[in-house]
Amino acid sequence: MLEPQAFAEVYRAEMPLLARFVMKHGASPQEAADAAHEAFAQAYEQWDRIRYPARWLRTVATRIYFRAKLREDLPGELPSPRAEFHLPTNIELSDQERDVYAALAELPPRQRQVMAWYYDWYTVPEIAEVLNIAEDAVRQSLCRARAALKARRSQQGGVR
Repeated sequence: MLEPQAFAEVYRAEMPLLARFVMKHGASPQEAADAAHEAFAQAYEQWDRIRYPARWLRTVATRIYFRAKLREDLPGELPSPRAEFHLPTNIELSDQERDVYAALAELPPRQRQVMAWYYDWYTVPEIAEVLNIAEDAVRQSLCRARAALKARRSQQGGVR
């Protein structure tokens, strides 16, 4: 159980990391910021029950992002349940980060999902637990994703 004053500390430390994590799933900076803000809003309402905030926020933010993507694909307009949020304007990406996000966007969804967690320093057992899949499936996705990323890098002529 976390103390209420810890929320502000976690927000400051995790917000930029959380936005980048969602971007690793294919979100634009704007979409990632929206999902991150909404995840924090939901976390605030139940802060005293969250044991692992970084993990919880990543899970919720990616769900929010994918639900928003699904709504975009539906015909007609749906009312937005979200209030307007202040979006951070300080998400600046290096060329290397842009290349990584572009490469991740070309991976199949499961591989992209596993790599996003892995890039955020989660272990294979932790990823398996969060995604509710077998550790062998995580390892296989990591292996295939690395091979695809390596092949992409080779096609582009190596390191830039």
